[in-house]
Amino acid sequence: MRLLIADDSELIVDRLIASLEAIKGVEVVDRAGTVEEASEAVRTLRPDVVILDMQMPGGTGLDVLATMKRDQVSCVVIVLTNFAYPQYRKKCLASGANFFLDKSTEFDKVGDVLRSMLPTFP
Repeated sequence: MRLLIADDSELIVDRLIASLEAIKGVEVVDRAGTVEEASEAVRTLRPDVVILDMQMPGGTGLDVLATMKRDQVSCVVIVLTNFAYPQYRKKCLASGANFFLDKSTEFDKVGDVLRSMLPTFP
């Protein structure tokens, strides 16, 4: 499973990478810190999964989701954010996100979600 992490916090990205290294079959193929970098990485790398922050320099995760839809990029999107408001959850899920997790209370669920998807990837 090829994974892109799109988050502007080095601390969060490093923490995610450290926690995901233990999951056999998950490969972090790139990291992006801005909306522009994330959109370009999704377009060129075509990852299986994107972990997407809601607030990044240059816009929001919703902007990345809109670009993915426009470019017809299909992958699993896990929004992982500190802005876990119901209106954002609703907009993200309606815009194509598959999961919406709160960084402060559900950070460890990212690994659980990825583990549950592994059997569907060759």
